Amino acid sequence: MLGSRFLWQVWGVLGITLIISTFVFGFFVVDEVERDAFDRIENSLYEQALALSPLMTTLLEENQLLTPEEINRLVPGIIARITLADSNGRVIVDNQRSPTSMDNHGNRPEIVASQEAEYGVATRYSQTLNLTMVYLAIGLTGEGAKTGYLRLAVPLTSIDEQLSRLQNRIFASAVTVGFLFLIIGYLLASRVTNPIEKMTTIARDISRGQFQLRLPAGRIDEIGQLAAVINDLALGAEERITGLTRHRNQLAAVLAGLNEGVIAFDAKQKVLHVNHAALAILSLKETQLIDWNFSEVSIAQEFKQSVLTCISDHTNVASTVSVGERTLDCSYLWLDAGFGEGPGGILVLEDVTERLHLEKVRSDFVANASHELKTPISAIRGLSETIIDDPNISGENLGRFVERIRQQSIRLELIVKDLLHLSRFDSSSKESNLSRIRLSELITGLFQTNVENARDAGVLLDIDIQDESLQVLGETEAIDQLLTNLVDNAIKYTGEGGRVTVHLKSVGHVASIEVQDSGIGISQEETARIFERFYRVDRARSRAVGGTGLGLAIVKHIAHAHNGTVSVHSQLGKGTTFTVQIPLA
Repeated sequence: MLGSRFLWQVWGVLGITLIISTFVFGFFVVDEVERDAFDRIENSLYEQALALSPLMTTLLEENQLLTPEEINRLVPGIIARITLADSNGRVIVDNQRSPTSMDNHGNRPEIVASQEAEYGVATRYSQTLNLTMVYLAIGLTGEGAKTGYLRLAVPLTSIDEQLSRLQNRIFASAVTVGFLFLIIGYLLASRVTNPIEKMTTIARDISRGQFQLRLPAGRIDEIGQLAAVINDLALGAEERITGLTRHRNQLAAVLAGLNEGVIAFDAKQKVLHVNHAALAILSLKETQLIDWNFSEVSIAQEFKQSVLTCISDHTNVASTVSVGERTLDCSYLWLDAGFGEGPGGILVLEDVTERLHLEKVRSDFVANASHELKTPISAIRGLSETIIDDPNISGENLGRFVERIRQQSIRLELIVKDLLHLSRFDSSSKESNLSRIRLSELITGLFQTNVENARDAGVLLDIDIQDESLQVLGETEAIDQLLTNLVDNAIKYTGEGGRVTVHLKSVGHVASIEVQDSGIGISQEETARIFERFYRVDRARSRAVGGTGLGLAIVKHIAHAHNGTVSVHSQLGKGTTFTVQIPLA
């Protein structure tokens, strides 16, 4: 309450009013008292002057010069200073100074004034007495002619003392009354400001969203009526805000759940709303779009031109825009009943980069698969037709053709088998058949299975297991397929006398499997493509060793299905190392 500016303003106005009133009242009272005191002194001096006039007239006629002591004996009890001057202004009698030492008084204001009126009065500072004096002079007449002037004077000390006492009393009374008045004013002002301060606090909280708060409305005065009105406003605002919030949340949830980006704009190209998908697609922040004009936003010119066309023609526009390596399908929809106070539009963005890429991959896969399948099928058909067309074929040629048909059928079987593996690893759920796999046991079994094949190829197969306790969570058949493909691939592309080593170790929280060979190596340009389906570094050699071009693609898919990675490091003529890293269980 002490921090209420309204309270201090009300109290301050009361205090200033009281101070001004006190000063005005004191001024008029003191002025009136001062006037009254002057009037009393003037009347008293005039009456004393009239009483002394016969004696002073006699002294003038006798032209006697009296000393101050003599005049004081003549008129005992007179407090006022008595000065008697002749018609020329020469001082004859003075009860405080010797007349001979005094200058001519004919030009004194009170004497000059008494020449035209019944008496003359003046107030001034006396250099003789060093006091402020009130002077009253009357003219004295004798035998029908003015013979001189009688002047009485008293100091204003008594008046000053009286006024000082009066001022002190007024000040003391004003302080006492003012203090009581300010206390009463403070209590009255606080009775008004306290409810207003509480109402201000609650109204501020209501404006910040706490619509459940209510003001006490027990008073029947204007403040109580104001509290009731604020309560009604809070209730109405709460209902409206609740409704708007519900609709906004529903709209925001719908827009946030869309994979497509949505941007709303008005007829002046001002951006009104944008969802997170649009910000992610355009790589912008909300502050870089909201309340900005499309012509000022840092986006491709195609967007700006299409928005302008949509607004100017009031029609829907569709376009495809390339932004870096991404391709976006854009739909600009015009709405006559738009946003805000007028019409507007919606821009819908869809990132079709992945879809186009998948379509291309699918198309390339179908073409490559068809080509790979066509080769053995064509060979089988050609060989079988040759046998059928030549009933007299020799036994030697027949056996050779049948063997070639068998080899092509084996190749066809390998291609179909790899395609089935690839399809299964592409479509299988990550949670299916998952179990803890001890990699050391799997690699040891792989070694025992392939050591003879490696020996037949003139290759030394070895394993290096640094931690036999490493386990991963995965599908045993898939991990086995991954290792088999890498080891089989290494044996095929390592010449006679070469070496293939399988390393197992832990790197942080992942298990690292390295298949290292001393084979022909891969060029740096081709390492980026070796995981593509049906890609071969050396197609002639791949077909000679029975490769299908799908082995490393299967390795990549299995690694990714287990939240892992696969990488390759190779140098031509020095060998290749494939590294697979899978998180530990």
